[in-house]
Amino acid sequence: MKIRKASKHDVPTIANIHSVSWQENYRSVLSKQYLEDRVPMERMRLWKDRFEHPKSNQQVFLAEVEGNIAGFICLYMDNHPDWGTHLDNLHVRKGYHSMGVGKALFIEGARRAYQQAPHRGMCLLVNQDNIKAQSFYQKLGGRQVQESIWHAPDGSKVPTYWYIWEQLNELVDLDQ
Repeated sequence: MKIRKASKHDVPTIANIHSVSWQENYRSVLSKQYLEDRVPMERMRLWKDRFEHPKSNQQVFLAEVEGNIAGFICLYMDNHPDWGTHLDNLHVRKGYHSMGVGKALFIEGARRAYQQAPHRGMCLLVNQDNIKAQSFYQKLGGRQVQESIWHAPDGSKVPTYWYIWEQLNELVDLDQ
């Protein structure tokens, strides 16, 4: 597996992975019509904009397995006032689940966040009904600290949890 920095040329693949992930995992929280009719174009616009006008603290990485893009991670370094780097997206194509792709991307994100701000942590939002993702993050040492609401693009109000990692050096050490 190879982890590399994403470029604007990767936008269609990233948007597709993001769209399909939402279609597979968010059926219980986002409307069927939105997922089927709007998500692909909307995610394409979002990622095109993120690469054409990136925030100064944005970093996006891809995982490649045998030359195929298996997943991606998007981080906003040292973005949250209390919890540090915000892990905004981590999506892995279904055919690459349980192969260590998500963990490798996560560890790369933690490594980058640690390099940028060694005394800060990392955080992310997880939908409350996404038990699989919660379990994944808990296995990586994530701690659920707060409930929140995601105001989704289709107008839904989705209950979420904030997960945090306070000691990024411990995550970086997982890869050793």
